Formats: sequence, C-alpha cells, structure tokens
Amino acid sequence: MANATQDMKAAADTAAETMKTNTDKATEAARTGFNGFADATREQADFGRQAFQQTADAGRDMFRKTVDGSMAAFGELNAQSRRNMEAFADSAAVATDTAQKLSAQAAAYGRKAMEEQVAVAKQLAGAKTFQEAFDIHTGYAKSAMDSYMTEANRWTEVMTSAAVRAWQPMNERAAAFVSQVNAR
Repeated sequence: MANATQDMKAAADTAAETMKTNTDKATEAARTGFNGFADATREQADFGRQAFQQTADAGRDMFRKTVDGSMAAFGELNAQSRRNMEAFADSAAVATDTAQKLSAQAAAYGRKAMEEQVAVAKQLAGAKTFQEAFDIHTGYAKSAMDSYMTEANRWTEVMTSAAVRAWQPMNERAAAFVSQVNAR
C-alpha cells in the first residue's frame, strides 16, 4: 500500500506539475497572443496614421496646386482682358480717326460743291439763250456727278481701309484666343 500511495502521490505530483506547466504555457500563449494582438493593433494603427497623413498631404498638395492654378488662371484672364481692352481701344482710335477724316472730307466736299453751285448759278443768270442755259446746266450736272462719284470712291477707300485697320487688333486677339484654346 505504501507503494500505491507513493504511486498515487507521484501521479498527483506529476499531474500537478503537468497542470502547472500547461497553465504556464497557456498563460505565456495568452500573453504572447495578447502581445501579438497588441503589436498587430499598433501596426494597424501606425499604418492608418501613415495612410491618413499621406492622404492629408496629398489633399493639401492638391489644394495648393488648385489654388495656384486658379490664381494663375485669374492672372491670365486679367492679362487677356487687358489685351482685349487695348485692342478695343486701338480699334476705337482708328474709328475715331476715320470719322474725323470723313468729316473733314465731307466739309471740304460740301464747300467745293457750294462754290461750284454759286458759280453755275451766276453762269445761268448770265445765259442769253435757253440752249446756253441748258448747256451750262448739263455741264454742271455732269461735273457734279463726276465729282460726287470721285468723292464716293474716296469715302469707300477710306472706309474700307479703316475697317481693315479697325478690325485688325480684334482679329489678332481672336486669333490669339483660338491659338491658346487649341494649345490646351
């Protein structure tokens, strides 16, 4: 019986030792598992922070580029508007110059025509026959018509030249705009 008691005691000691070893192993596994879980959680948190930081940095860079691009576009728009206004002013200057030239030509033509009419009226008053008056009047009508056609041709040339010169700055701006649009 002593042997049996000793065997039981040895078996109990062995079982206790095994249980203690298994508990230590289980505790170590739990601790390791917890540490592994904590490490994995820390790694995920670090990864999340890095991803958030990268996204925030990319967003900030995108915002900065967008603002810089918008400011550059506004600057270019301002420059385009200034050049358009300069072209309009150049066109208006040509139109004003042309109007002054035409006004001076009209005054000169009117003065010349009036002088010719007075001269013809004096000649008609001095005509002795109907045929002579008819010839004076016919000559005046032909001369007046020739003078009018010459003046009309001069006006047409001035107006055509002015139209080309007045539209040139606007055409240049339109061509620059089309070129800029095509470049994009």
